[in-house]
Amino acid sequence: MALLASVGCGAGVAPQALEEGPVGTHRLSFEEFERRTYREPDTGIYIVEGDMPMSNLEELREYYDGLSRPGALIVHTVGGANSIWFGSEKLNLTYCVSTGFGSSRYAQVVEAMARAANAWESAANVNFIHVPAQDSACDAANPNVVFDVRPGSGMGYLARPFFPNTVRSYSNLIIDTSAFFESPSPHSLAGLLRHELGHVLGLRHEYTRPEDGSCTEDSNWRTLTPFDADSVMNDPACTGGSTVDLQLTQRDRIGIRALYGPGNGNLALMGNSSASSTFCSGNGMHCYSPNRVNDGSRDTTSDGFHSWTNASDVGLPQWVEVNLGHPHVINQAVVIGSRSGFPQAYSIEYWNGTAWVATANVTGNTEVQRTHDFAPVVTSRVRLLGRLGSFTQPGYVRVNEIELYNTHENLALGANASASSSYCSGSTCYSPFRVNDGIPSQELSPSASWTNAWGTGLPQWVELDFGGLRTFRRIELYMSTNGAPQSFTIQVWDANRGGRWVTRDFVTGNTLDRTTHIASPTTTSKLRILGHLGSVAQPGYVRINEIEVYEN
Repeated sequence: MALLASVGCGAGVAPQALEEGPVGTHRLSFEEFERRTYREPDTGIYIVEGDMPMSNLEELREYYDGLSRPGALIVHTVGGANSIWFGSEKLNLTYCVSTGFGSSRYAQVVEAMARAANAWESAANVNFIHVPAQDSACDAANPNVVFDVRPGSGMGYLARPFFPNTVRSYSNLIIDTSAFFESPSPHSLAGLLRHELGHVLGLRHEYTRPEDGSCTEDSNWRTLTPFDADSVMNDPACTGGSTVDLQLTQRDRIGIRALYGPGNGNLALMGNSSASSTFCSGNGMHCYSPNRVNDGSRDTTSDGFHSWTNASDVGLPQWVEVNLGHPHVINQAVVIGSRSGFPQAYSIEYWNGTAWVATANVTGNTEVQRTHDFAPVVTSRVRLLGRLGSFTQPGYVRVNEIELYNTHENLALGANASASSSYCSGSTCYSPFRVNDGIPSQELSPSASWTNAWGTGLPQWVELDFGGLRTFRRIELYMSTNGAPQSFTIQVWDANRGGRWVTRDFVTGNTLDRTTHIASPTTTSKLRILGHLGSVAQPGYVRINEIEVYEN
């Protein structure tokens, strides 16, 4: 793995074992596999796939045996059971950060760990707790924390974590010196640790699935969501989609929530922040950093430990931005200012791909905290543009926290999509997975929509399988502009009486490329769109770009 190790995909693991196919005469013997696997000199732990620890020879053998099985956000399993934290454990994931990093790097790791932990806490009901009192004795022998975060050097990886089933002596998150010098890399230390804490919560690498077709791991996992090339648990070296910092996608959030229950929902905690300018005093030693606006603290104290403030004499407007890394649906923003310095006038804006668009404009503000509700937008970047500072310091815009929410989660993102047929031309297909990829585009192209195969008689269908019962009231359909089907049926699966499809809504004479369907609560495990007649221009083709399913 280029991201998590110093050499190719699965550093420390013999690539031949992963590339030579099924068990046979060409497969490396376990003895040879073991000799080629990187082993930590101080602990004896084997490291496979760049950052996955195998505590002993028995675990390595189990991993090796799994390599012969066909590869199928996924969770690690042990003996067929999920390897996750249970009960009060998940809310008390205490850790220390070793002072052995040195003062400068120690501060970096503390900050990065907090930001990485906040991202997972936003998505799921888990709680990471830094215990500074244990930092001076932060090693594997410390029984006062669940795990230790400590430095390594020349370890053959950037960082390596552990799984929830690991014994305390091996429950370490080790960060190699090389992690501080990986340049030019788009992955920040916080991004690296977001990935590693995913492992700590029990998640496996996304690229192990057969859909990826690049890298292979063992078969000790089960799926939580459809394959997600942009997942924080993926890696570009193994065809991951991320060329920016590693951050949680919508499917990451849905997957981890399926294991641990919903988190606090604040999407801003997952992002990286920046600003047009920043006020600093003492030659940069004390700065009102933009990192303060999404650190999870609602403290309204007016100082550099709690708020961002623009630099002196720069002129307004000035802005502070939260970049989520991947598109998310957002329909609410909460702005918290300093109790003695909240801005009087500002805008909340989102990036639509080409320009900043305002969703809220405020003038004459007299409130420290304001909630802004607006129509859902799909964006990866949100900023506060400050036009006028406080009454006492009108030239300074002070913001203590920005919180971003999607108060209506799209259930379709957690479903598996399939279709009766799909149109393909060469290697390009109008695949069914486009209908729940989280991109509500209305473009008529294979990168945006599903379309049935040429020459197949209608009706044709595209289906979402939720993997279990879901209850919802509202369905949003996005269809291709100038390519929307004229006639279609929305059906849900009725498992009673042997199982059958039941019509929820029937549409005929359609001329719209976006439709909304609302009814009484429906509980089902599957939903499909059955197309009876395509567009006026191409009546034999049913085109669906996106299906969104909401509880309310």
